[in-house]
Amino acid sequence: MTTCAVCSRRLTHPVSVARGTGPVCAKHVAEFIAAISAQTAERIRQSWARRRDEMVGVNEMAIANAKARFLARIRRQPTVPTYSGMIADQFSRTRQQEEVLEFYQFADAAVQVHSESGREYVLTTDRTGTVAVACSCPDCQHRHRVCRHMEGYNRFAAERRMAEQSEAERQRVAEAMRTETGADVPLETTNRITGAPTILTHIVDGEVAWDNERDRALYAWHELHRHDGVYMSQDDVRWQALRESATTLEGLGEYETEHVLDGSGLAFGLELEVDDVSGDRVAHELHALGLSAHRYVQSYSTRVGEGDGWTVKRDGSVPYGCEIVSPPLTDTPETWAAIHEITRIVKQHGGRASRHTGLHIHMGNTILDDRGYRWQRLARYIYWFGPEYYQMGAANEREGVTTHRGLGYAAPLQVAHIRKLRRNDNAMEASRKLIGYRGHDSRYKIINTAKFVESNIPTVEFRYPNGSVDPIMIQRQVQLANATMMQAAYLRRHMPGAERLPALFRGDQSDTLAQDSEGRFRQFLDTLGSERLRRIATSLWVRGEIPASYRQ
Repeated sequence: MTTCAVCSRRLTHPVSVARGTGPVCAKHVAEFIAAISAQTAERIRQSWARRRDEMVGVNEMAIANAKARFLARIRRQPTVPTYSGMIADQFSRTRQQEEVLEFYQFADAAVQVHSESGREYVLTTDRTGTVAVACSCPDCQHRHRVCRHMEGYNRFAAERRMAEQSEAERQRVAEAMRTETGADVPLETTNRITGAPTILTHIVDGEVAWDNERDRALYAWHELHRHDGVYMSQDDVRWQALRESATTLEGLGEYETEHVLDGSGLAFGLELEVDDVSGDRVAHELHALGLSAHRYVQSYSTRVGEGDGWTVKRDGSVPYGCEIVSPPLTDTPETWAAIHEITRIVKQHGGRASRHTGLHIHMGNTILDDRGYRWQRLARYIYWFGPEYYQMGAANEREGVTTHRGLGYAAPLQVAHIRKLRRNDNAMEASRKLIGYRGHDSRYKIINTAKFVESNIPTVEFRYPNGSVDPIMIQRQVQLANATMMQAAYLRRHMPGAERLPALFRGDQSDTLAQDSEGRFRQFLDTLGSERLRRIATSLWVRGEIPASYRQ
């Protein structure tokens, strides 16, 4: 099935299929090409990257520009705002000196860059207008990396956005206080939350707005999990202490009920498969406690909504048990109390985890948004550290070590699929590429995005954990999935620990993957910024094991 390179809608007409874009999107692509071809853009054409005297990357940049404008339109933005001005200290690797770059608006979601070398380039931005996604210079087009013009614009736009947000925040505070007091007040405030936009802009490189819930979540994550400078791969003493502590019940920690997901704000859901238990008995008791709208076990195809509560369903993979499916959940004491009670009921009726049962965790994907590089980081985590995730997912009991149930319903990601991911992919494109979507059977991967592709349900399903009836182990698996999503959204290439996450492409700068199992897990821990995250991951890793074939 062929989809439009701009809007990701399915293409059926042979002309559209051959072109790669639908008729409307093709017009928007042509608008950018027309702007490049205009007489006023002669200096841009002269400076454009070339191969055999042909300009390269024109169509790709036109598609990226059209995609940014499309994403802005569906969010009811009339235009994509860009910034004009000058920075005086952008370093040139070619001339080994700091130089001036000047930026002018060239078109919607496009900026003209005047370099001190005398050349002029054009770069396209994302839908926010604050992050450059491509440039016409040879460095970007031939080496496929972020060039100095893109770096300079990102820094310049971040500074401008920060100034605008700070001024708007001061005005908002002053207006609120005037409303309360009826008098003018100075625009000074020492409230750390109102000062947060300044910090946040640096965290996410100027590409988001403070009034967005995603930004609040990233700021909260930064406050708790910014990298503390500890690298487990380089500190044997700390590693041995952490590993020994994680094997104990004290190291595993108690069952938590408040701030379990550290302010991420991600909605989530659970599918808990259990064996050797009557589904009707479990359903009846959940209904009696007000946790479920259904008194009896439901069919596998029954849809679960918020009003249904926890629903007990039949599942062919556990013929002598059932599957318990949650409604959409949030990080509240009531949620965790319900999970604790459900596991108690299951165990009371003889239910248990077996080699047939799995735990599927659905995490909201909104934190990744339409930023392809965040989806790339998610792919890098799951692909390169796949064996480590399987080993962590194998842990389903507090005492002892358990083996992973198998790859039949949780196959590894394939490098041929994830290397198709691009920085400017929107969420739908990235979700298709991540699992190599070809149909409903594509869902049987270590992580699954088929529900988003097929039904527009904005989740990423983590399918690798073993089933468990231990509430603490279930909670730790949810915390690990949450941390993976948040790190994929938060971690940037300039941050400590980011270099320890192996890259998808040879040209990207990052460390290579360690060869042995323990070395790879310690490298994984290096990417996590806090002691809390390292403890959660290690307490699972030491309680799981996988066959040697998983590591091939």
